[in-house]
Amino acid sequence: MIRHASDPDSGELARKRAAVAGLYEGVQAVLSPMAGVTDLVFRAVCREHGADLTFCEFVSADGVVHGNDATRELMELGPDEHPVGIQLFGADPASLAEAARAAADLGPDIIDLNFGCPVRKIVKRNGGSALLCNLPLMDEIVRAVVAATDIPVTAKIRLGWSDGSVNYMETTRMLEEAGACAITIHGRTREQKFSGSADWGPIGEVKAAATVPIIGNGDVFSGADYLRLRAETGCDAVMIARAAIGNPFIFDEITAAMNGAPWQPPAVDRVVTTLLDHMQREIALKGPRTGLNRMKRHFASYLRGYPRVAELRKAVFASNDIPTIRSAFEDYRSAHAGIQIESAAPAGETVS
Repeated sequence: MIRHASDPDSGELARKRAAVAGLYEGVQAVLSPMAGVTDLVFRAVCREHGADLTFCEFVSADGVVHGNDATRELMELGPDEHPVGIQLFGADPASLAEAARAAADLGPDIIDLNFGCPVRKIVKRNGGSALLCNLPLMDEIVRAVVAATDIPVTAKIRLGWSDGSVNYMETTRMLEEAGACAITIHGRTREQKFSGSADWGPIGEVKAAATVPIIGNGDVFSGADYLRLRAETGCDAVMIARAAIGNPFIFDEITAAMNGAPWQPPAVDRVVTTLLDHMQREIALKGPRTGLNRMKRHFASYLRGYPRVAELRKAVFASNDIPTIRSAFEDYRSAHAGIQIESAAPAGETVS
């Protein structure tokens, strides 16, 4: 192999890769970074339900570099929150390197680079999955970030930009050579966004050839899906995104599946109790207005599939009065105690 002028230091890279390999020996299910979703409180809730590794909401490198307080707040970590990762996005190697140094000061276990987000507002700034069309720049970014910090660097990608430009094998080989210590693969192209079905076959192809942990992602909405993705691909762990929104119980279900235990979806009582606890913690951390606004992303998802929720949904979304909202959920819990559903439908498009 021809040496690159900025090849990672072999001894330092070996240390980082050993750390990540050791981390993934104890990681089965990962909470994906999701904008507006995976804040400090929700990460804690998911960890309590069995998530082994969590990620902050993904963070703009430019926002970090420019000192944007709201952007830096997204990287807030709990005092005992480990293992945890911070995911960055951007298109400028120098900015990403500087942002990685700032992120490293907060003490994450991993710094992840987002090369998979399909959302237009990210792509039009040449971030996320736009970099699947510019592997030389992606290579430069990874090398710059690896050199900038002692924290192991990982990456998240898609299969390619479109069906006509699938390049996941080339991309993952490049990422390994540039110093990535693990790679998450979403089984769709950018063009697909979240339509159709995820193709897990390429995840298995990459796993068979890779020397770093490979994390599978895409269309895992149940414990059975989790087991099937692991069995079909041999991936080292599975990253959960949409299925976790308003549904931290997905991690309980995955744990049950791994242990061969039967799974009973939570009854309304448990769901509402978890929701109200989540809401109270958001309000305590962010204040009434911001805490409630953040919870509204989760309200509909928590009770998706349960009976007669239309009236409840209308009431809680129409109000900004916390006691009124709490009472509405408590009344619903009392009226529907013990009711279960088979499974919840996935949430809609996310930014991650």
